[in-house]
Amino acid sequence: MPNTAPAPEAPALNAQGLTRKHHLSLVLVLGGLALVLLLGSWSLYSRQKAALTWALSAQGEQLQLALNDTLDAARLHAMGMRQSAERNLRQPLFNDSSLAERLERRNLAPLRDAPWDRMPQDLAKDMGAVHTNPAASGDYRRELNAPLGALGQAVAAHAQQQRLAWSYFFDAQKRWRWVYPAQARDEVLIATGKADMGAALPVLWDAAGLDAAGPARNPQKEPVWSAPHTDPFKKITVVSALAPVYVGEAFVGAMGTDLSLEALGTVMQQRPLAMGQAWVIDKEGRVLASSDTKAGTPPSGPYTTEAGWLRYALRGSPFSLVIYAPDGVVASHTLGKLMPMLVTGLLGLLAAAGTALWLSRQFTLPALQLADYVQNAEGPNIKRPPKVPALWKPWFDRAARAALDRRDQVMHHHQRSSQLEKQIIQLEAQVRARDNKGQQPHSE
Repeated sequence: MPNTAPAPEAPALNAQGLTRKHHLSLVLVLGGLALVLLLGSWSLYSRQKAALTWALSAQGEQLQLALNDTLDAARLHAMGMRQSAERNLRQPLFNDSSLAERLERRNLAPLRDAPWDRMPQDLAKDMGAVHTNPAASGDYRRELNAPLGALGQAVAAHAQQQRLAWSYFFDAQKRWRWVYPAQARDEVLIATGKADMGAALPVLWDAAGLDAAGPARNPQKEPVWSAPHTDPFKKITVVSALAPVYVGEAFVGAMGTDLSLEALGTVMQQRPLAMGQAWVIDKEGRVLASSDTKAGTPPSGPYTTEAGWLRYALRGSPFSLVIYAPDGVVASHTLGKLMPMLVTGLLGLLAAAGTALWLSRQFTLPALQLADYVQNAEGPNIKRPPKVPALWKPWFDRAARAALDRRDQVMHHHQRSSQLEKQIIQLEAQVRARDNKGQQPHSE
């Protein structure tokens, strides 16, 4: 046999140590499940938030296209009228030089500052109106036929685009104007608050921003947009698309059309955003339209993506579409999308925790309590069994009876041993007494 001593066995854990280990294991398992749920929820939240941001960006692009179409309709209409007028000015043979004369002959009583004002109503409805400054020099009749070549385009555009307020030509020297649909002389004077046409016409030119189309501020000869202003006739807010008209390098006037801002608002409100708010603003930050009639003015810039902004330039204009969806709004919508899933996951975690706790209370903990009870039922003082599920009560009762029986047996053995020890002591005493008596000498 090897001359080595066996290794001592590790002391076994008592029942209380096993119970602590069980509680620690239960906490670790439930904590792990909660951590998995938390990490999974955060991952889903991040992906859902990115998806909502991407969807909002796609909605912004679609809204940009729709607004571009609306603005392009007005801008291209003004450019088409300019091309027609410039062609007629370059090629006088295209002009019907007798048109203005024939129209004036149809007047009941021509006026100097509104020569078409008294034409038959059906004719005025089809031709528009001409207003002149009676104090200005020169004969407008030779120049009138050029813009009248765009009359057919104006009629078609207004029939298709109900949001176009007016189409017109402004003379560069501010002597006369042509406008479609027709505006009566009295309407012009009332709208401008002036007593004569000479004072009324500059008000109309300034409102539409004719100077913005001229060579001083627009040397590139490109179509321009005016600032938003109130149309004095219809009392609506409009922006004017102006296309300068040139003969060679000579600026002769501008073709223009007024677009109601309600058209932009309608486009935006027909395409509601999933979250956030949107505005159409000009380069000065003035609001032209919004996705919500109660949206008010947008918060101040900078309009950066980091601050929750999306910005889109609107084609051929100084206007921009801006969308504001701050982190709080995005987070709220993201949580709203994930809420059913989060609630399901939380309920699943609670169900798992409840099941684990129920199993622990019904089986694991009673078993550990039974082991602890049996381990601590070796002494003379036996405690009552703890409160346990009814399933385990017979086991605790049996353990208690067994402990009582062991205690009784131990006490019986102890008493028996005590009695035997007393008897042995008595016998030993008797033996010693006999021995002592036998050793005493006999008397003679």
